[in-house]
Amino acid sequence: MKRVLTVILVTLLAVVLVSCAQQQAAPSEIPAPSEPPELSESATPSPESTQPEETAGMANPWKTVADAQEVKTLTGLTMSALPEGATDVSYSVMESDKTAQVMFTWNGDAYTYRMIAGAPETDLSGMFVDFANTEDLTWEDYPFTVSYNEGKEGKSMWHDELTDATYSVTMSQGATRDKLAEISKVLIPAG
Repeated sequence: MKRVLTVILVTLLAVVLVSCAQQQAAPSEIPAPSEPPELSESATPSPESTQPEETAGMANPWKTVADAQEVKTLTGLTMSALPEGATDVSYSVMESDKTAQVMFTWNGDAYTYRMIAGAPETDLSGMFVDFANTEDLTWEDYPFTVSYNEGKEGKSMWHDELTDATYSVTMSQGATRDKLAEISKVLIPAG
């Protein structure tokens, strides 16, 4: 009788251990949800990831739209022309706060260009990193500020007083002062 009880107890213990091992393995099979780009950062996301994927319980605030005309219809904002030769162009809007966004590639670099009416208190660019370099520049009558980590992430921001709109253009990699200044001059309304 003792042997039978021992065999039963050993069998039950083996079943419990196998069951526990399977339950511990299951969570690692489920991919962890990715953080929205605005919240992660030692580096800024690539333009492809600037629009977070929908994950359980988190809706994507960005709505993909066809073109600049649809951006204007949904937000009331007129985005300036993109640089000649821009490719991989993708427009989107965040209707809740009327923010316009276009992602594109120009001269081999990926950019995210955003626009919002007024002067928001939060950083429109969505880049929450410490930049090693920041410089105030002027082109025509438009002051703008470039911030970057050489060869890594960078942003340029400006406010157009005539239209009362704030703009940002970001790079998630390859940023330099000259690249940010050049793309800004193309996108600033005076251009």
